[in-house]
Amino acid sequence: MSGEQLNISQRKSGVFQDFFLKKYSLFKNPKRKRLLIFVFVLCLIVLFSLVYSFLPLQGRLLTVTPQEFSKGFTEEAQVLPSNELLIYNQVDGKIKTISVQNGDQVKKGQVLLEIDTVDLSYQLSALTAQLGSIEGQRQQTGGASAEANINQQRLLLEQAEKDALAQEQSLNRAKALYGTGAISLVQFEEEERLNEKARNNLAQQKNALELLNHNKSGSELYFDSQKNALSAQISQLTEKIKNARISAPQDGYIKDLTFKEGSMISLGQYLLSVYQNQGYKLESYVLASDVLGIRSGDPVELVQDTGDGKKTLAAKIEHIDSSAVERISPLGLTENRVKVTLLLQSNAPVVLGSSMDARFTTAQESNQLIVPKTAVFSYQDGYAVWTVEQGKAKIQPVTKGLENDQSVIIQEGLTAGALVLLDTELTGLKEGKRINAG
Repeated sequence: MSGEQLNISQRKSGVFQDFFLKKYSLFKNPKRKRLLIFVFVLCLIVLFSLVYSFLPLQGRLLTVTPQEFSKGFTEEAQVLPSNELLIYNQVDGKIKTISVQNGDQVKKGQVLLEIDTVDLSYQLSALTAQLGSIEGQRQQTGGASAEANINQQRLLLEQAEKDALAQEQSLNRAKALYGTGAISLVQFEEEERLNEKARNNLAQQKNALELLNHNKSGSELYFDSQKNALSAQISQLTEKIKNARISAPQDGYIKDLTFKEGSMISLGQYLLSVYQNQGYKLESYVLASDVLGIRSGDPVELVQDTGDGKKTLAAKIEHIDSSAVERISPLGLTENRVKVTLLLQSNAPVVLGSSMDARFTTAQESNQLIVPKTAVFSYQDGYAVWTVEQGKAKIQPVTKGLENDQSVIIQEGLTAGALVLLDTELTGLKEGKRINAG
């Protein structure tokens, strides 16, 4: 090797030595080392962001097609027999005998229970004896003084006033019970008839007293008045004793009997029911604000829980009450609700007293473009959805129509076949961004 080549080699070796010494000293400095690491990481982030910005987003897409739309609400409904007659007590007293129990099959006219009528029988015997006494006095018209007849008539008038007041109170109770559906129209009309009898008896007693005061010799009319008054009271007691025997109003099965022999019961108290095992109905209490959207004859979808899952049954609205009643919600709130009776239109087995979900329909539209409510968002002064056209995202303003709990009708802005992006919260989502169906 010549001297010139040796010098060149030494100079190159010195340059490389200086380079590595400088590099080494750069990493040896902690501050410079951290700076280099930060710059390196930042470059990686920028590089990743650039690569990610060119990658398409994965999202769920919906192809919009015309569909059936329905709107409504769901309430709980209880299963009841379609033909059920409720029996209410018509006589105050103590239950003497009970001849049936829940589930028993009975025939029309069969005695179900009896109320003790011992006191009523004593009263009836006493009134019958008084009637005989009046007849005896009539045959001895000359023996009784006019003053004694007047005094006796005053006592009868006082009793007639008490009877009329008691019967009027009984009628008021019956009117309240009839208004709530606790007693039947026949029972209410019977109370009206008894009240009319009591008022007529009171009027007769007043007339008899006036007659005796103005005509001391009117003994014949006086005795007729006495007999009529006693006969009216006897008729009332006889009717009560008859009503103390509770009989089945129809062939069927016993339900809701909770009393025992010896129990005290009052007038108008619910005793039991007799139902026929032929068809079922359901009762549901609907919010007063919702009931305006339904009408008799509308179809209702019932959802029944079974061991094999949920089953759907068909029903229709049979009757809607004309007034609302106060009901306590499961949350303890007082609500105004209207009783709606449904007629089951399915032969599937059901359990009396059980509950189902009743889905009422208040609006139904066909051939509508429908999207999930979660796909619609506020945009400028209205609403919009994300659509995908030629693989890229686009904000599409729309006009909403009817909506239910899950879906909304799009009246304007979309056409059949449009692709709507369901995932509206994707990171990096913007107009023009490429979208792939995920």
